[in-house]
Amino acid sequence: MRSFDRMEWPRRYKLKGTVLLLVVVAIIISFALHQRSNRALFNKVEISEISFDNWGSQFIELGYTIENKTDKKLEIYLLAKIWDQDEIELASALFMVEIPPHARQTRSKLFDRLNRSLKEGERPLRAGIMPYPKRKL
Repeated sequence: MRSFDRMEWPRRYKLKGTVLLLVVVAIIISFALHQRSNRALFNKVEISEISFDNWGSQFIELGYTIENKTDKKLEIYLLAKIWDQDEIELASALFMVEIPPHARQTRSKLFDRLNRSLKEGERPLRAGIMPYPKRKL
């Protein structure tokens, strides 16, 4: 029988120190640019006047005012959370909104899937809405 010597495949080479250093520097710079763009998003959009418009045992309607301070139409994701008097999260939602340039709009968000139903006479205590930054990695 014949014997065949096979080539080692794939051949593995260690990266040189300079290439490894360049990769680490590129990762750090991209992370810093990503954080900067997320901070800029918070300066472009202002969310205010959060209120509970209506609520029942199985739903909560949250009203808010949102303002776009830029010259472009923005499509951003918002993260909204609602808590009760014991600081237990009742509901949360991630949703997208489109805001025209230099516009101030009053909107509402209906939460119809609660983590637990509200008791008789109970009301939601606190709510928060914030822009949800894009995650790139």
